[in-house]
Amino acid sequence: MLEVRDLHAGYGRVPVLRGVSLSVPPNHIVGLLGANGAGKTTLIRAISGLAAVHSGDIRLHGTSLTRIRPERVVRHGLVQVPQGRLLFGEMSVRENLEMGAYTLRGTAAFAAALERVLPRATA
Repeated sequence: MLEVRDLHAGYGRVPVLRGVSLSVPPNHIVGLLGANGAGKTTLIRAISGLAAVHSGDIRLHGTSLTRIRPERVVRHGLVQVPQGRLLFGEMSVRENLEMGAYTLRGTAAFAAALERVLPRATA
């Protein structure tokens, strides 16, 4: 479960979110709707460790993600899927797959998964 409690966050000294709380139960999908400038992107960035959290708490399955580095948030299993095409257009197919398997790179599990996806291209 993802839980956000009384979150205050923003950029530098500029507050954007003031007292946001929400919870997402396991196996649920939630849409976040609001006007331009309402703080949707800031909320997602704060949860992901990309925007400064001034106060409040962010928990995933009971583990606090508040104020930890984005790569550690990913290791806990929470990731963003950016909108748009060709986000990594200059990268090879293999490099794109490595980005998607960030926490598995360099492991036997990654090599096995890559072999399943690109059976002959990895040789």
